[in-house]
Amino acid sequence: MTPEATSDTSGDTGGLEKFGYRQQLKRTIGGFSSFALSFSLISMTTGIFANFGQGIKQFGPAVIWSWALVAAGQLLVALVLADLSTHYPLSGYGYQWTTRLVNPHYGFFVGWLLLLQFITGFPGVCAALGEYLHAFPGFSSFVPLSSAWLTVSIISAVALIHIFGIRLAALLNDAAVAAEILGSIGVGLLLVELFAFKHAGGVAVLFDSTNVYTGRPGGMAGFSLSLLMGAWCLTGFEAAADMAEETHQPASVVPKAIVLSEVSAGAGGFIVLAGFLLAMPKLRAAQLSDSPLSDILAARLGVKAANAVMILVFVSIFACGLASMAATTRLLFSMARDNMLPGSRLWKSVDGKWGTPIAAIVFVWVSSCLVVLGLSKLELITSISAVAGYLGYAGILGAAIYGMRGKAELPGFSLKGYRLPAGVIALVWSLLLCAALAIPEAQPGAGHLPVIATLIGIAAGTVIYFAWVRRRILLGSAGPPK
Repeated sequence: MTPEATSDTSGDTGGLEKFGYRQQLKRTIGGFSSFALSFSLISMTTGIFANFGQGIKQFGPAVIWSWALVAAGQLLVALVLADLSTHYPLSGYGYQWTTRLVNPHYGFFVGWLLLLQFITGFPGVCAALGEYLHAFPGFSSFVPLSSAWLTVSIISAVALIHIFGIRLAALLNDAAVAAEILGSIGVGLLLVELFAFKHAGGVAVLFDSTNVYTGRPGGMAGFSLSLLMGAWCLTGFEAAADMAEETHQPASVVPKAIVLSEVSAGAGGFIVLAGFLLAMPKLRAAQLSDSPLSDILAARLGVKAANAVMILVFVSIFACGLASMAATTRLLFSMARDNMLPGSRLWKSVDGKWGTPIAAIVFVWVSSCLVVLGLSKLELITSISAVAGYLGYAGILGAAIYGMRGKAELPGFSLKGYRLPAGVIALVWSLLLCAALAIPEAQPGAGHLPVIATLIGIAAGTVIYFAWVRRRILLGSAGPPK
């Protein structure tokens, strides 16, 4: 049986030593910073601005109820992950949990799926910010760079911030999250107050499910596709768990951060969506627009207000990039520390001065820049992120159902007798969302790029497993310390 946190692990390094590891990363993250990292990786504002148009195309203003359903389902996943983080407060979260609950072979594949999620999502986040900035009025004349080179500059800035310590990254992220919460929810509440009863039907407009392609109510097909807005957005709440070895009192702080970030993003997003949907002048025009939220703001509050909110979106996306780099490099470090990757000796190295995994940061930095500059269609890589993420969730939940039976309750957060039903329902939910992301075409002729790209990524992981990892595990040179 592998060790887990016990009641006397409130002391930071003592708990880590019980898992066979010494303290290498610097513990500088407090309660709010832990929450902020998870909230940033969810990136509520970014997700809504990126996916709102597709959501209302499929299911009209009633997409708000799709968001609510996804938020409820993801909260159940977050509760199971929070329970696991109490027992195993380790960087590398899903890989560490599943390795200890099942075995290192299973843990490698879950860890690989999570690596695919983050390492493909990070350049996508930075590319989104680069494209937004490049299109922002007046920005190109001030910074004469193409969107690709602008993306490379953003990736480089994020990497440099992380090289000089997680504390700097956390402080910047804290400020960004505070601005995002106050600004986004503030705008949502303002729009609700101004326009909630300006429609002829009042809030009844939120039950209009008109599909832009048929002109009729969306039905089950439209509803299923409308779930993707929340599915693409409401993930990443587990980022706090990946930073556990840099967090003070992780066994008590991290579970709260996971649950609170998911609740905050779900509730905050509902308010923001309600505000924009109630303020929307014409549904058809919004459904056909390439930037419906900006159009709504410009029509109701003026162009200056729309530009001010877009600046808030830029801050949110940059914060998401900071959190994504943190989660990616700590997972890479954790797997390499257990010799579970090619080149593990390099990726597990930690700088003595800054207490950061510099080699892992540089790897993500360079590889992301090469992807942005080398691929004409970045979607080939970024489409992997969500599908791999939900498969990773399913792997974690399956391990929790299998391995958490009979586990003693620890001080702090615990699902107690609800572990099994919560785990089973959350697993079914994750697999359904994974199918919704992978199987249907969101638009006619769009193809199945997410599932194809993800299968290629999984195939690459399978080659690495049989070429390097499997033999190491069987020889006892890879996996958690005995």
